[in-house]
Amino acid sequence: MRLQIQKLLLAMAIFGMATAAFAQEDSQDLPIVRQSPSRFNEMHLWAGLQTLNAKSDFWDDNFENFKASRGQRTGFTFGGDYIHHLDLHNAIMLSGGFYVNTINEPARNVLDRHGNPLEHHLNLDTFSLTAGYLLYPAGTLKKPVIPYLGAGAGLYAGGLRSYRRSFTTDDCDEDNNCTTKYIDSHDSSFLTFGYFAVAGLEVPVSSHAALVLEGRYTVAHANLGGDFAANSHLDLSGEQYLAGMAARF
Repeated sequence: MRLQIQKLLLAMAIFGMATAAFAQEDSQDLPIVRQSPSRFNEMHLWAGLQTLNAKSDFWDDNFENFKASRGQRTGFTFGGDYIHHLDLHNAIMLSGGFYVNTINEPARNVLDRHGNPLEHHLNLDTFSLTAGYLLYPAGTLKKPVIPYLGAGAGLYAGGLRSYRRSFTTDDCDEDNNCTTKYIDSHDSSFLTFGYFAVAGLEVPVSSHAALVLEGRYTVAHANLGGDFAANSHLDLSGEQYLAGMAARF
């Protein structure tokens, strides 16, 4: 019995080596199909500033009751893009981005017990998930500067919180992360559809990496609920100015 098993294993080994040798010999006769250098993928990581237009009844009411300058509409934004190049001039893009802003805006007509304008704050956080098309008019190969432009659309979600002041409580977890309490807090979340236009430049620094400078303009409007129902129209439109890195693969 043991001898039969050994013969079987030997036969299988010989068959395996013969199959591998045949496959290698056969593959040498097949033509090698190389992918076009204009077809590749790349990833962008970027950060910058986003300024909201703030032209809606929510913002009008907010600026009427609180001392917030329109310059405070500018917040920090960051995110990334996955770009699949179809050929020398055309590509599709998937993007995800975040916008965060905290506005300190004392009340215009209400004083605290010390005679100072009543403290007030506004937090706005937005997340976007979009898809778009990019055009590279000069192509993508062997250029010192690669311009591109495009457009896209997608979902914009986030949350708005209006509150007088906040403080950290003694309610902490084992990692010493303590809960934050908000005084006179009003909250609302939103989900809406929007679209954008984009124009940018890539400056290659190697065959697989580049610097990115970009501008985007977004159009999006959301409706708030809860305590903001009286002035529910929230304008999220505005421009973004971004800088980052691109990696090709």
